[in-house]
Amino acid sequence: MIPYQRQEQILKLVNNQKFCRYSDIASQLFVSQATIRRDTRDMERMGLVRRVTGGITLIRDPEDVPYDYSATLNLKEKRQLAQKAATVVSPGMCLFVDSSTTTLVFIRELMSIDNLYIVTNGFVPAIECSKNSSWHVSLLGGRVNSVLQNVGGNKAITDIANYQADLAVFSCRGLTDKGATDANDLESGIKHAFSANADQSMLLVDSTKVGKHQLYISAPMHDLDYIACDVTLPTPIQSAADQHSVQILD
Repeated sequence: MIPYQRQEQILKLVNNQKFCRYSDIASQLFVSQATIRRDTRDMERMGLVRRVTGGITLIRDPEDVPYDYSATLNLKEKRQLAQKAATVVSPGMCLFVDSSTTTLVFIRELMSIDNLYIVTNGFVPAIECSKNSSWHVSLLGGRVNSVLQNVGGNKAITDIANYQADLAVFSCRGLTDKGATDANDLESGIKHAFSANADQSMLLVDSTKVGKHQLYISAPMHDLDYIACDVTLPTPIQSAADQHSVQILD
């Protein structure tokens, strides 16, 4: 198979799967990983794919980003904002926590705080929370999403209504002066339900999401109480936050 034919097959694979590992592509096309890396380097130059840790993804953001891929992105930025967000939490609080890799980093910043009550729709955050023996952890029921490693849908939203949290904590795929947005309506629905059943809401957003927006509004600015980010937010977003009494954590 000549390079052009291989690259055509690679493009078909990544369009179907959104994210492909080099090892999986090599196995399916019966070539070495070194060959695939050369091909994808050329494809990235042509603007066809984006090379990331361990594989490739589409140039356009997919609706669902694989959890293990997302977990490798922007770790320094996530730790910076998670440290700011952790200052809001105190012993005995009840938290709604979404399934994102950003909130997973946030959870790790809370491990020295005792006696927290955590409700989450994410499998990995639930397991991480269970490592602290003083925490009380509940996992929502609902439809399983194997890509995001979480549950969602109407069952999950109904389960959320059985709780009243002190603080809802969630991330997003984009933040503008209008608020937080996501590419997936099921994800935005979970965050709406979290906010509706919590005394306060906190958005965790790293700098790569600032100024971008997706299709679904997951948290209008007026629904937020705190925003934690690793950089200073642009003036339009800061002004909108001030207008709605949203505290930007320093």
